[in-house]
This record gives sequence, structure tokens and C-alpha cells, in this order.
Amino acid sequence: QMKSLAVTLSYMIYDAACCHLNGDVRLDNTVHHLVSIVGIGAGLAYQRCGTEMMACMFITEISSPLLHLREMLKELGVKDTDLNLLVDILFAATFSVGRMVGGPYLTYVTLTTDYPILIKAMAAGLQLVSAYWFLRILRMVRYKLGKKRPAAAAATKLNAK
Repeated sequence: QMKSLAVTLSYMIYDAACCHLNGDVRLDNTVHHLVSIVGIGAGLAYQRCGTEMMACMFITEISSPLLHLREMLKELGVKDTDLNLLVDILFAATFSVGRMVGGPYLTYVTLTTDYPILIKAMAAGLQLVSAYWFLRILRMVRYKLGKKRPAAAAATKLNAK
């Protein structure tokens, strides 16, 4: 567990540096990286809560492939298609179940166990960032589902004639 956390810590440091160097400096992303780096670093330093941290990695990263697929579809120009909508909905569902069902449970377990205060604070901080992103994702889904699809709009026009 500690080796996996050490690899994850190095990736988080790398990712934070890449975001900063690419000019993608947003408060929510910066807080996410700092909380993750400090939390994982604390777990490694204290040699505690490896199981909870590995569960956290699973919960927080389970939606990442779909997040990256969304970005790839945008880069390929596959926007406003049924495929794009499907990936958005799958991403939102995976993120929501992982971070808003599994996340609060894992945060509760971490907060009620005899762990150092720094680890507890980072668990709560990560859950707060997840809640913020969850609200943003809900807005995105509401927008996507409420948006008229180009094919549907064309069909409506043809039926009206």
C-alpha cells in the first residue's frame, strides 16, 4: 500500500506542476492537488491508514478514464453527439456514486478512527472539493440534457413543415 501511495504522491506532484506550467491554475484544482499531496504525504509519514487511502484512490480515480475520454472527444471534435452525451452521463454517474456515496462513507470512517488530525483534515478537504465538483457536474448534466440536440432540432423542423 505504501509503495502505491508513494507512486500516487509522485504523480500528484507531477500533475500539479504540469497544470501550473500549462497555465491551468484554478482554485479548485489547486486545492485538490494540495489536499491530495499533503494527505498522501501524511499517510506515508505516519505509516497509517493505508487501506483507507487505497480505497480513496479507487473512489476518486474510478471516473478518471471517462473524464479523459470526454476530453479526447472534445479534441476530436465529437461534441454535441449521442456518444458525447453518453460519455458525459457515464462520467457523471461514476463520479457521483464514487465521490458522493463512497466518499462520504470513507470520510466518516477516517474521521471517526484514531488517525492524526492532519489526515482527518485532508480527508474532509478532499470530500469538500468532491462536493464542489459534484455540483458543477450536476449543472453540466442539466445543461446537456436540456440542450436541444442538432439532429432532434432538424427533425422537429422537418416535422413542423
